[in-house]
Amino acid sequence: MKGLILISAYNSATTLPYVLEELKIFPELDILVINDGSSDTTGHIAESFGAHVIHHKVNKGKGAALQTGFKYAAGQDIDFVITLDADKQHPVDHIPAFIEQYKLNSDTVILGTRERDKNMPWTRKFSNSVSAALISWRIKTHIYDAQCGLRLIPKRYLSWKLSSIKGFIFESEVLIALAVNGVNFKFVPIPTLYPETNQSKMTYFDSTFGFIIMYISSFFKSYKQDNNDI
Repeated sequence: MKGLILISAYNSATTLPYVLEELKIFPELDILVINDGSSDTTGHIAESFGAHVIHHKVNKGKGAALQTGFKYAAGQDIDFVITLDADKQHPVDHIPAFIEQYKLNSDTVILGTRERDKNMPWTRKFSNSVSAALISWRIKTHIYDAQCGLRLIPKRYLSWKLSSIKGFIFESEVLIALAVNGVNFKFVPIPTLYPETNQSKMTYFDSTFGFIIMYISSFFKSYKQDNNDI
């Protein structure tokens, strides 16, 4: 069983070293960093840790970075991809729990779920709860956290046309696309972490507006995949 850690990174020079250092406990997992047009030393840091790095010349957005990573991973000899943020919000030590769930059902997408506790800013609590409720209603499956970027996705889905959104809302539309095609979800509870040094690249207004546009348009789009796409 082979896996790949996919990290989308934009101006993450202050946090990426800590994430990559922690990942050393999983030498069996390959690491791919998408340097999404960073103006700092993000790309150099990733390369110094031995990660495979793909550079975007300009910043394209998290969704575009993940799409680049999925395209690369789909051509590799792996079984699954684990997406991980570069800002220390995702606890690396919970990765084994995702892999254990995958072993039980290799067709399932595993989602990290965070508690909306005191560690989550109130704006994030609101957007997280609303987006989760709307996505759940849309796909007729309860999703507690539709925004967490810590996920395990089996290789078979990486070549699917999950979403063309370039920004953060990509991760929400992916859930709709997967569910429409009958993919099941499993969940791994993870701590809610917002490091003091973290400066989110996502603005509240842009994310809310983008989600509304995506959500409405999702009722008029066909997400169905051909069997040949698997």
